[in-house]
Amino acid sequence: MRFHRILAAAGTVVALASVSACSSLPSGGSPQETAELLRTALHCEKVDIATPPEVARVEAMGMKGINGGGECDDPAVGGGDADFLTIEDMAAFQTAVKADKSEQDDLMIGDDFAVDPGSDDQRRKLLDAGLLFLNCKPGFHAPEGKTADDGEVDGCATTDYSEDLD
Repeated sequence: MRFHRILAAAGTVVALASVSACSSLPSGGSPQETAELLRTALHCEKVDIATPPEVARVEAMGMKGINGGGECDDPAVGGGDADFLTIEDMAAFQTAVKADKSEQDDLMIGDDFAVDPGSDDQRRKLLDAGLLFLNCKPGFHAPEGKTADDGEVDGCATTDYSEDLD
């Protein structure tokens, strides 16, 4: 399994994740169900589910509130693999994310999972599937025509806008 990418990117993921109080975000329910959602949205060739030791390593790197994860291998939309984490305690997860200011990126979230997509094409497909971007940048406001909802942690928002998405 190539879950090592999510382990290497754990600092990035910690800096990026949140969930909206909005209940209209898609829910994975479990790592297997989240994998199926990603398989449908991104047309993954294969999905690897993280083992308990791999999840424990991500937790040891500072990620809180997670209970699983995995990787969408070789998505049809290209751009590399897409990693995901399933989340059992979103408030703890957001608190850990907001505390790590080392990096901002285009992490996308559902109701109970977070995805680190590998390309703009993947981001567009995930937006079409109902996921949103997380933004915890101080003073963030979505531009006109875009939406932003409060996350569970003050200072974070879920939005359909990413300044990096071309």
